[in-house]
Amino acid sequence: MNETKYTVGEVSRITGVPKDTLLYYDKIDLFKPKYVNLETKYRYYTYEQFWHLDIIVCCRNLNIPLATIREILNADYNSKIIESLKSHQKYAWEMSKYYTQVAKDIDWYSEQYDLVMNANPSDSVSVKYFPQKEVIYAENDKNIREYHVKLMEASRNVLKKTDSFRRYSGFTMNPEGLEKNNFMKIGEYVEFQTEEIIEIEKEYLRVLPEGNYAFSIVHVVGRNVDFSLMNNWLKEHGVKPEVVLVEEIGFQMFEYFGQGYPCLLKVKI
Repeated sequence: MNETKYTVGEVSRITGVPKDTLLYYDKIDLFKPKYVNLETKYRYYTYEQFWHLDIIVCCRNLNIPLATIREILNADYNSKIIESLKSHQKYAWEMSKYYTQVAKDIDWYSEQYDLVMNANPSDSVSVKYFPQKEVIYAENDKNIREYHVKLMEASRNVLKKTDSFRRYSGFTMNPEGLEKNNFMKIGEYVEFQTEEIIEIEKEYLRVLPEGNYAFSIVHVVGRNVDFSLMNNWLKEHGVKPEVVLVEEIGFQMFEYFGQGYPCLLKVKI
C-alpha cells in the first residue's frame, strides 16, 4: 500500500510550523523528510513523522534547546525523556526567578523616576541619625575627573554577580565648597542593594560614618548649587562641617545636565 506523502508546504499548513523552520530542521538533521525526489529536490514527509514533529513543537513551546530536543527524539524510553525535561525544568525555575527580579527592578526604576520628578529643594534643614554604611568609592585624585571610570571598574564584579541593578549614588564633597556654592567633589561612591559587597579591592571600599546629620534637598546644575540654606543653619548652630555627602535622589541612567537633578545634602554634626 502506498503511504501518503506530504510536501513541506502541506506539513507547514497542517502544523503551523513555518516552511523555513522545517527546512532548517532538515539542514541540522533534527527532522528530515522521509523521501527526497533526487530530480526535483522536493521533500516529502509521511504520516508517522507528524508524531516526531509534534514532540519538537511541544518542546519548543517549553523553550527547550534544540540539542536537548535531539536527545529526547533519540531516547527510546520515557525515563530518559523525564531526565531531560527535569534538567530543563531547573533552568526554567532559575530563569523565572531572574525575570521576576527584572520585572521588580523595572517597577523600582519607575519609582526612582517619580522620586526625582517630585523632589523639590527644601525650605528648612532637618537632623536625622544615619547608620554607617560601606560603599564602593573612587577618589577624585588631583582634580582629575576620572573617578566615575574608576568606580565602574571597581563595581564590575558586583554587576556580574547580582541579578539586580538597583543602586544609589553619591559624592563626598569638600566642605569649602559649601560657602562658595560650588559642588567641589572629592570622590564618588555607589551603594548596591545587595546583602554584601562582592570581591571588591579594599582600596575601593569606604565606610561612611554613622551619626547625626543635618540634611536638606538641593538642586544640582553642573557644579552650581545653592547651599545658602545649609550654610545659614550651620552658622546659626555653630557647626564647622567636616563630612559632607551629596546623594542623588532616585537612581536614573541619564543625568539631567540641562535642568539639573535633586540631591540630598548631608552634613555630619
